[in-house]
Amino acid sequence: MRRAFFVLLFGAAAFGGGLFIARQVPAIGTVHAQGGCDATSLNGAYGYNLSGFAYDVQGNFYTLAAIGRMTPDGNGGLSGAETFSLDGNILHRTYTGTYTVNSDCTGSMVLQVSQGSATSTTHADLVAVNNSKEVKFIQTDTNVIFSGTLTKQTQ
Repeated sequence: MRRAFFVLLFGAAAFGGGLFIARQVPAIGTVHAQGGCDATSLNGAYGYNLSGFAYDVQGNFYTLAAIGRMTPDGNGGLSGAETFSLDGNILHRTYTGTYTVNSDCTGSMVLQVSQGSATSTTHADLVAVNNSKEVKFIQTDTNVIFSGTLTKQTQ
């Protein structure tokens, strides 16, 4: 029987250096970034959906999914809230963080996730596409396969 544990935004971060199996997979396609980006390219509200999996040090497999709203400030800061599912157990979480965007529209995020009195940190790489109307990302923490798309909200 699996026990519930606190997971981070965009999945579960390091579960403690457990053994996992890596295998080489063929390339499916290449994501090409647009040009001329910086931190100001991401500002305003984005809705998102995420899905993926995580493994703990005992080899247990967990299904992850989330929807939420993230607001980058155009200066490298962000905040947001989400509904997160860990094997069907629903969590409501908030977060703050920082992000960087390179001139080729790739970048990264570091988030501080809060659920009640517990906090944790998670990391992701990103690429802005379609004039930053969409942001694709993948979590870069160990033992997590979690990715999704942020879509710019329009009022």
